[in-house]
Parts: sequence; structure tokens; C-alpha cells
Amino acid sequence: MGRQARKLRLSMGSRAFVAGRSGFTLVEVMIAFVLLSVAMMGFSRSVVSSMVAAGSDTEIRAASEASRAVLERLAGSEFSDIFRLYNGNDADDPGGAGTAPGATFDVAGLDARADDADGQVGEIVLPIVEVAGVWQLREDLDMPELGLPRDLSGDGDIDDQDHSLDYVILPARVRIEWQGSGGPAHVEFHTVIMGL
Repeated sequence: MGRQARKLRLSMGSRAFVAGRSGFTLVEVMIAFVLLSVAMMGFSRSVVSSMVAAGSDTEIRAASEASRAVLERLAGSEFSDIFRLYNGNDADDPGGAGTAPGATFDVAGLDARADDADGQVGEIVLPIVEVAGVWQLREDLDMPELGLPRDLSGDGDIDDQDHSLDYVILPARVRIEWQGSGGPAHVEFHTVIMGL
């Protein structure tokens, strides 16, 4: 009987062992849960990243199209009036004070940054300096992004005089800065407009 009891015990023991291994232990379930959680976090991050990238692409496209439209508007304006139309000084507007488009503009779908003083995302930058309350178009400014210093009047000399009435070339930069879906963003376009 000793031998049969031992066989029975071994056989029951191995069945109990097989029965215990047919499911998952608590440790295995927890490891599987942790791995699944990590995989889901990685997947959700990639989905969020692709959504932000798609939003950023849409914003950059809107800013680029708005910049091109402004550059076309600049080029289509009466050349001698461009400075007065887009310098941001209402006092010298060709049609009277406050009639010119000015130096700043909005772009549909883009939000201004919190630190933007005028709340508009777009700006036209000309080589301007204010001297004694008067806005001057100057050749002698250190603005390498606009190719300055540079002879704007075509007289062969770069001086410190106001050339708002006698310029023959006008460098300009259109800059758009906004609070994008992925953080602060900007685009810039530079051009030189020449009179005929």
C-alpha cells in the first residue's frame, strides 16, 4: 500500500501542479498589465504627436499663404506710396490719417502670442527709425536680414538721411508670429521691391 499511496500522491501532485499552471499568476498578470500600459502610452503619444504635427502644418500653411498675399499687396501698391501705406504711422497715410493698412495684420486661424503688444500676428518690417517723433526710411541701419546698410535712393551714397520720399528700392520683411498648437511659431519672408 505504501507504493500505491506514493503513486497516488505523485499523480495528484502532478495534477495539482498542472492545474496550477493552467492559469496566470498574479505577478504574470501585473507584468502583462504594465507592458500593455506602456504600449498604450506610447501609442497615445504618437497619436497626439501626429495631431500636433498636422495642426502645425496647417498653421504654417496659413501663415505662408498670408505672407505671400501681403507681399503681393506690397508689390501691387503704388511704389511711391508703399512706405507711407505700410510704415505703421497713421499721420502720413496717403488718403489721410488712419486710411492705410499699416504695418500689422491678422491671419485667420492663428492666435497671437501672449506677449504680443498689439495682438496681431503679422508685421511688415521696413528699414525705419523714429527720429524726433518722425518716422524715417534710412539707408544706414544695421539690418543684414534686409540687406542694409544699402543705397535706397540710387544716388551711389549710403547716408543717414530720410529717404521716404526718394527711395528707388525698398527692402521689406513680412513676419508672422503666433502661439501654435505645438508652442510659439513664426515664419518670415524677405523681399526687395523696386520702382520702375
